[in-house]
Amino acid sequence: MKNIFIVVILIGLGSITSAQTLPNAEFQSWVDYGIYEEPEFWSTPNPFTALPPIFVITVSKSHDAFSGDYSVKLETKDVLGGTYQAPGLITLAQFSIDFINLSFNISGGLALQENVSKLTGMYKYQGAEGDSASVLIYNFKRDEEGVIDTIGYGLSYLHDTAIWTPFTVNMENLNNNIPDTFNVIIMSSAMTPNFEFHSGSVLYVDSLAIETNTGVINLSDYQIKVKVFPNPSSDFVQFETSESENKRLISIYNAVGSIISTNNFFESKTNISVNELPSGPYFYRVTRNNRLLNRGSFIKN
Repeated sequence: MKNIFIVVILIGLGSITSAQTLPNAEFQSWVDYGIYEEPEFWSTPNPFTALPPIFVITVSKSHDAFSGDYSVKLETKDVLGGTYQAPGLITLAQFSIDFINLSFNISGGLALQENVSKLTGMYKYQGAEGDSASVLIYNFKRDEEGVIDTIGYGLSYLHDTAIWTPFTVNMENLNNNIPDTFNVIIMSSAMTPNFEFHSGSVLYVDSLAIETNTGVINLSDYQIKVKVFPNPSSDFVQFETSESENKRLISIYNAVGSIISTNNFFESKTNISVNELPSGPYFYRVTRNNRLLNRGSFIKN
């Protein structure tokens, strides 16, 4: 949204070796929340903007794909009668909006103890009023006290093209440390100091991959599939996966990223009561030994 973008550019050592696939990198898997859909394993503004009083969806599934059946479509749209402009945005981190302070925040990312050297992908873009799309990548590491060590970052702008076109974002290395987290943020408008977003800018993205400096790692292996139902719910939400697993946890967060509860998720199913929670969007993260296995959102009626 115009004038309300807050993101800390957290930044690794990168040397090129093998290409790796990001989770749901071709955007073939989507989760249907009724009011909106989201690409599995990715976070978007939809859980906030699709609800009243905004009723705007900036990220959607498109049949205009470079490979497979779908790509992801990001659109910058007017919000609240044109008072603000909200860009379409996808990220592997957790996304939250603070409506009181008119800001949004992106935190965390994909657990990955590898130095990423570049991100590649395919895109199509039509920018309104000279707008450009943005792709930001970064690596970071937190110490035992939670202090962030910025290791590397890369930022590129994507310009108008009516055909599927390759893009590359190179990582700029700041030190020789090994990260524990990687993230990418892709947005339908430019990440500029004044954040002058332009309604009508449309970006299509497909076939993402990263290059790391060590052996082959399938990043999708870090993820598990989790069914969440009923959604929306006013009483309880059931989380279901295919296997039981010791030390697995599920944490629930509110819309501004504050943790509500953490529960054991050792069995293949677990129910969490939401009847005392205020209505609105909530987020969950499934982890094991601090490694992210799945994330998503649900709505409390």
